[in-house]
Amino acid sequence: MESIEEKFGKAISLIKGARNILLVSHRRPDGDTLGASVALNLTLKQLDKTSVLACMDEIPDRFYFLPEVDNFVREFNLRSFDLIIISDAGAHHMTGFHEKYPDFLSLKIPIINIDHHSSNDNFGSINIVDPGSSSATMLIWKLIKALPVTVTKEIALCLLAGIYNDTGGFLHTNTTKETFEIASELVKSGVSASGIATNLFKKATFAQLRLWGYILENMHTNEKGVLSSVVCEEDLKTVGAHSSDAGGIVDLMNTVPSAAFTMLVTEGDGFVKGSLRTQRNDV
Repeated sequence: MESIEEKFGKAISLIKGARNILLVSHRRPDGDTLGASVALNLTLKQLDKTSVLACMDEIPDRFYFLPEVDNFVREFNLRSFDLIIISDAGAHHMTGFHEKYPDFLSLKIPIINIDHHSSNDNFGSINIVDPGSSSATMLIWKLIKALPVTVTKEIALCLLAGIYNDTGGFLHTNTTKETFEIASELVKSGVSASGIATNLFKKATFAQLRLWGYILENMHTNEKGVLSSVVCEEDLKTVGAHSSDAGGIVDLMNTVPSAAFTMLVTEGDGFVKGSLRTQRNDV
């Protein structure tokens, strides 16, 4: 079985040999998938590569402190690319582009799959999948460090935002010694960790707060200690919110010490999303 290091080496060879690269984030994007894709986009510019950022869903307003997030597209000419890099997609279907472009996952165009979820089904030509990593952006950091580029302040911002997002501000149990070591290196680039925290966790719209109130008011626990809440499309219309406004509330729900684990189910845009958290172990 190939080691992660060997996979990194093959990925770097593909990147160096490619001309036009498609950088894909998963549906209902969060700070990790966006930070990973944008950091790669900024890196590829230094290598004189042409790259395009793509995501099926709109980028939530709270991530607009990241550079270039307004450059994401939903449509593209798939045949114009000779490499695809997908970041933070825990399974092949999570980007949604396979529904729009039948050949998207055919591997006719090489795919580098970079992810940290144990659910990943290794859909790429090269699968850099490490469940021991706190975030996809940590893996992107290692990839960038192996390339002949400079980690600029903008790149560091994107990477640290992804780490901060997926560790819940370094509070989740996936936060490791390596997480802090990489974060420390990124802060040395001049990035404000407090600025990232403010943008990710300290800003909310009126509609988002109304939605959070609804979610908290409708929490339930069962005999097995599962704490849950459900939001339907009609509920979103009632409070004037979008499904993306539910982002972050599951972490607040997870502060109940007696809960075995916490589950938030959100319906929106024709999909149902389940968000799971626990204080005890890996949910």
